[in-house]
Amino acid sequence: MSIFVIFYIYVKTLFLVYKLADKYDLVVIGGGPGGYPAAIRASQLNLRTLLVEEKDRLGGECTLYGCIPTKAMLRFSKYFWEVKRNIFFRGREYLDLDYTGFMSRVEEIVSKISSGIDYLLKNYEVEVLRGRAEIIDKETVSINNGERIIKTLNIIIATGSEPSYPPNIVVDKEIIHDNRSILSLRRMPSNIIIIGGGYIGVEFATIFSRIGSQVYIVEMMPNLLPGMDVDVSRMIEIFLRERGVKIFKNTIVKEIKKVGGGVEAMLSNGSKVSGDIALVATGRRPNTRNIGLEKVGVNIDEKGFIKTDSHMRTNINNIYASGDVAGQPMLAHKAFIQAVVAAENVAGLNSVYEKSSIPQVVFSDPDIVQVGMTVDEAKKRGFNAVSTRIFGGGVARSVVEECENCFIKIVYDKDSERVLGIIIMAPEASELAGEASLIIENGLSIKDLSKAVHPHPTISEFFKEIVDYIERRSTHYLIKR
Repeated sequence: MSIFVIFYIYVKTLFLVYKLADKYDLVVIGGGPGGYPAAIRASQLNLRTLLVEEKDRLGGECTLYGCIPTKAMLRFSKYFWEVKRNIFFRGREYLDLDYTGFMSRVEEIVSKISSGIDYLLKNYEVEVLRGRAEIIDKETVSINNGERIIKTLNIIIATGSEPSYPPNIVVDKEIIHDNRSILSLRRMPSNIIIIGGGYIGVEFATIFSRIGSQVYIVEMMPNLLPGMDVDVSRMIEIFLRERGVKIFKNTIVKEIKKVGGGVEAMLSNGSKVSGDIALVATGRRPNTRNIGLEKVGVNIDEKGFIKTDSHMRTNINNIYASGDVAGQPMLAHKAFIQAVVAAENVAGLNSVYEKSSIPQVVFSDPDIVQVGMTVDEAKKRGFNAVSTRIFGGGVARSVVEECENCFIKIVYDKDSERVLGIIIMAPEASELAGEASLIIENGLSIKDLSKAVHPHPTISEFFKEIVDYIERRSTHYLIKR
């Protein structure tokens, strides 16, 4: 073989390797809230970044199926509910809902936000590649079974989560839905069976009860919203029952089957419930299967979540994880923070994720916010913990919003007066979650809270009123001598 032939083969091989193997500082797998903020932050820090997304639209579960469409549905259903229930709206008894138009408007909002993410990535010069990614080794990612090979110095896994179903329930996505497929529904159900009373189930129960559907919730635990403060669980049940929702607690669905054009559920308490459709809202599981974790030895826990340290680094030093795949809580705002922390550590900064002040928010009617510890959790950690709760009767905006049974509850250390936990159940309480998180994050005390001035009349005055109540100098609540 001549030297020219050898040289030709050598040059051609180099060309093929160059063509097949692109080199990046960072590859982000997943275009949801655990992924695209990481890609943007990495680009801001001058890293050559590639984002790989399997779906045809960006935004992940939050934008396409979760946070955004459900909040749009909640907003529009609230308009309908307010008009229907107030007697001074003439002709309200003739008001009807165009469900197809209702959902078309929701889809417009989803598309607008997804397109906005696309725009941001493009203008931050993040390369976006559509396809399914699989990790081959710690520096190599395969796209679509080897269609393209990517070389990278670092990887962030942000593949999100998917709905999880009980083994005895088949979700056909036509009559028996999950939180994704129900968004394709274009006919308002007269009756809907919701299996699961967590935040997804409660939010959909709020939406459908507002627009006139008969709603049934079946929850296997003793309370709705398991894991949240017991006062929240009790009160949301009262609010939902007032709106006509029928609730079965300590109950499981033994069998569900299609009957005629609808469904019929046999419950463990012996009851039988019928509906036009059913929604299975029994939890989620991380998308960590078949993405190559076992090939590189990334550690996962017994539930399939990727184990990370406070820098969002896995046991493999150049592989990180953020969002739902990185464990509970499965919340978009948690994913945003973890994504940025991961990207900054890839860039050599020393960023840390702190989970103590991540707010839990349920967009029900009214909103629910929980940040920090409950009394029991605080006592287990050695605090001399107590709690104080006030209802909305002394907060003028709460009366205006017709929510005098709304409340704020503060958990604090009796010795130092440090605030350890905040629970709020009130209209638009989700807008106060950031303030509550800041209080917990900075270890503020009851006296610190008293320094803030909240505008009148707003729901935020709950903070002032409960501090005044604790310090026995309340203006709008009666304190017995």
